[in-house]
Amino acid sequence: MNKIVIADAGPLIAFARLHQIGLLPQIFGRVLVTDIVFAECAGRADFPESPLIREAVDKKQLELCTSPDFSAFAQKIDAGEASAIAVAIECGCGVLMDDKAGRRMATNASVPVIGTVGVLVLAKRKGLVPLVMPLLKNLATSGYFLSAEIFAAALTASGE
Repeated sequence: MNKIVIADAGPLIAFARLHQIGLLPQIFGRVLVTDIVFAECAGRADFPESPLIREAVDKKQLELCTSPDFSAFAQKIDAGEASAIAVAIECGCGVLMDDKAGRRMATNASVPVIGTVGVLVLAKRKGLVPLVMPLLKNLATSGYFLSAEIFAAALTASGE
């Protein structure tokens, strides 16, 4: 498996909340995190997920990388998303991103996109998690926004 994905902060926080960051390298092989994204989600003492994300880097589940110039993207989306898209273009790989504006910009730049829910469905299909529904419920109760449509589509896609 020689797949690479560039992760944005939202999905990293979601997988940390679920204590499932380890799923990411099992599904993608290499999971890169730009220095900007890392600072957004792991450098803040007020985020309970920060230590889990730092630990995933220490365990080599996540690999830090330096952001190239992302100014072409930064006018419409935040710096983390812009840096992730710039690295994805440079590496010729996809992004793991939940933010709607960031996903739209990545798609417009011909960068493949998958979100947190899509990864959970893949994990179920690969037998890495037994059920998607409890994970989605945990995310929702933790304050992670999931629309009813996304929730329903995930359950359908995972056969639950």
